[in-house]
Amino acid sequence: MLLLFANTSLFGETNDISPSVVTAYTYHLKPPYIIDEKLKSGLYFDLLSLISDDEIEYRLAYMPRKRINKLLERGNLEGVIIGVSPHWFSDSQQSKYLWTSAFIEDRDEIISHVDTPFEFRIDTLSDKTMAGVRGLFYVGLNKAVVSERLERFDTESAEQIIDMVYHQRVDFGVVSRSTLEYLHEKTKYIDSLHISTIPHESYLRHVLVPKHLSSVAAHVNKRLGTQLKTEAWQKMMSHYSLSMNESQSMTESLSINE
Repeated sequence: MLLLFANTSLFGETNDISPSVVTAYTYHLKPPYIIDEKLKSGLYFDLLSLISDDEIEYRLAYMPRKRINKLLERGNLEGVIIGVSPHWFSDSQQSKYLWTSAFIEDRDEIISHVDTPFEFRIDTLSDKTMAGVRGLFYVGLNKAVVSERLERFDTESAEQIIDMVYHQRVDFGVVSRSTLEYLHEKTKYIDSLHISTIPHESYLRHVLVPKHLSSVAAHVNKRLGTQLKTEAWQKMMSHYSLSMNESQSMTESLSINE
């Protein structure tokens, strides 16, 4: 349940909404961010616990991207979206929504079978096949699919993408670097993969906040600015097999609209 109360001025205008419980939505069901929904294990669960305090408690919930888009378009999203990039929401200028400080650096890798290695370039996609997660938008690749230069096969998870690439059912797949690092010792045939020297996309993961929840954006930034410098965050990164220097680079460049 989302508890909200409005601060109203003498003229009856509604200012910021200040929730005591805020839902943080994600549409990425992949490790290390989400490992087990029922057990509430994964980096997102731990990060939200780390930045929660007596003022605001953050609770993670899954919501499909299409539903998130509809709520954002209508201005009806009562919550935030964790782990996303402004480019994915057509907000490169960060003017449509509020964007908190980045909390991790990530990139989408192009993986192929080691026996048939594929080096990624947009102009080499003709007659190729790719595997991606159903419902996700891949910059440049989606356009190639629409123009029928590239054939796309959808899966339900990054693990399924790796499986398709390993069995050479597609020419390449797209998997986040963070996911590959986490799965490296947990997936028996991951060493049979070739990673393109050119990634599909590099990006920072932020928290998207609707403008009517500006006090939440300020709170998240304040908590990130403190907690990402702690030993607890460094241990968390290590636990999920994430690169430590990526975390450190984030703490060095924290700002309200990074």
